[in-house]
Amino acid sequence: MTTTALALALGWPREVVLAECDPAGRRILPGYLAERLDGPPGPGLLGLATALGGEDVRVEDYTIPLAEQGRAWLLHGIRDPRHAAQLARLWQPLAGLFIKAEVDVIADVGRVGSPDTPMGLLAGADLVVMVLRGTLSQVDAAQPRLDALLGALNWRVPVALCLIESGRYSAAAVSRELFGLPMLAELPHAPADANVLSDGARPRMAFRTCLLLRTAGNLGHQMRKLVEERAFHPETLPARAVPSREAR
Repeated sequence: MTTTALALALGWPREVVLAECDPAGRRILPGYLAERLDGPPGPGLLGLATALGGEDVRVEDYTIPLAEQGRAWLLHGIRDPRHAAQLARLWQPLAGLFIKAEVDVIADVGRVGSPDTPMGLLAGADLVVMVLRGTLSQVDAAQPRLDALLGALNWRVPVALCLIESGRYSAAAVSRELFGLPMLAELPHAPADANVLSDGARPRMAFRTCLLLRTAGNLGHQMRKLVEERAFHPETLPARAVPSREAR
């Protein structure tokens, strides 16, 4: 979810770029940044993709600030979903550019499992995290999508889960249903604070220290530590977590 990705970026432990790579279109410019942006947004992801192959192309040169302190930046996504076709063959080169960036990159790819999922981008990731609620409908929808994702990645990239505390199912139950994938965090269901991130609603006085941002910040530290220590690899997952060929 874009809201979770934005919360992650705002609380990330070091400089970070949030890249909107959802083929369905951007959400942060007309949402969180609707009344916070000073000046034009620039060409964003589509402009960066167009510049690929040129000399000295840097992700950072196509971003705009997300926060006043200058630690988080946004690479805004496409406005028109019809432009996704232009990016289909560019996801892998973009992944290489993200890897070479001097800052960390969080890529929001939207819902996985459809034909336009940016697999070339996911294949180059250090870690993939699926965000979902603990409801039967979301778990049911996540199963085939994760099965397709794990099959496409061939377990070469570690995949984990993040649960929004909304629904009847616990983190342990969701993990069991979704191939035993590890659950990295449980984020609170906080509609008022989430609306600030998703729709640019006016924040309350304590927004910067709210539980949602603090929990997302802890998740960011955990993700960064796992990647740095290289302690989280597909082969460390239990055998029961590997989908069988019959399941595929």
